Amino acid sequence: MSNKVQNPNQGGSKNFLWAMVAIVVIAIVVVGFIVIQGQGAKASKLGDRDFADTSMTMEVGSDSITLAAANASADAKAVQLFEDFSCHYCAQLAENTDDDMKAQIEDGNLVVELKPLNFLDQKNIDGHSTHALAAALSVADANDPALFWNFRTFLLEDQDELVNQWSDDDFADGIAALGADSSVVDAIRNGDNLQRAYDMGEANGTELTESTGSLSSPRVLQDGKDVDVADINQWIPAVLAS
Repeated sequence: MSNKVQNPNQGGSKNFLWAMVAIVVIAIVVVGFIVIQGQGAKASKLGDRDFADTSMTMEVGSDSITLAAANASADAKAVQLFEDFSCHYCAQLAENTDDDMKAQIEDGNLVVELKPLNFLDQKNIDGHSTHALAAALSVADANDPALFWNFRTFLLEDQDELVNQWSDDDFADGIAALGADSSVVDAIRNGDNLQRAYDMGEANGTELTESTGSLSSPRVLQDGKDVDVADINQWIPAVLAS
């Protein structure tokens, strides 16, 4: 009786195929875990921030969001603040003046009409400025001034880590971490206010250009004119003294 010699490579290709399948499955699991962990880290970045309470009121208009005290002084100074959530100088201005602006609003001395822009998107509705504004409008619609103030602060102060890095899902997860109602979270995640944000940013850009002859940010206008200061960081004392 003769012994049949078995090919040492027999079954090797099949084993190799299964090994590759296993590697691919493991890679998918690892990548999915990393993505989920990353999303959780982004959400906690917003949720772990110090939350500033406020007594100011908020009114959402067709092209603006107005912040005022519940009983603002009859001689409170009214201004329009034009800002773009992708604008580095807007972030700097917010860092330098927002605390004072908030205090003066709450004390009834200032009424600030926020006029969001999106000109840095260069008419791209999928740009960061428009998506960030859409998320901010979803928050503003909840009529919770403190939630809106903290979210706007986040969009500006953490701008370097957000521009072209955060998606609608990231904004939704982040605002959920702040305890926002599910309707706000869903509106952001679904991009419900994207077209509205685009139209608002464009309208404010047109208004600013027609009023002043130029389009840039940040800009603070009083009675349709730029506040006359050499350093825009001094706009609050200049307005209050006017």
